[in-house]
Amino acid sequence: MRDPQPLSQVLNLAAHDGGGWLARLRQLQAINQSLPQWCAEPWVKQLRVANLREGVVVVYSASATALVPLRHRSNAFLRWLKDYHGLDCQRLALSVRPR
Repeated sequence: MRDPQPLSQVLNLAAHDGGGWLARLRQLQAINQSLPQWCAEPWVKQLRVANLREGVVVVYSASATALVPLRHRSNAFLRWLKDYHGLDCQRLALSVRPR
């Protein structure tokens, strides 16, 4: 069994993807890395954008308590995604990260 590799290393090795899943992974990585620029609150560190599909942003959280302030700021978050990342998403799908 091989040792796990960092995501950045896997992304660099799979550069000949043709833009499909690799582009999606890079986009998700960029969003997650820039989350602290959107909001510097401690609860943001518990959030991960897991997927983008048909105008829906799927966000997982390490705890349910971090989802409460995100629900209250959902419009601001969607506006930030549009302004900063060029995504025109209409809603969030929020859940506690599966274990």
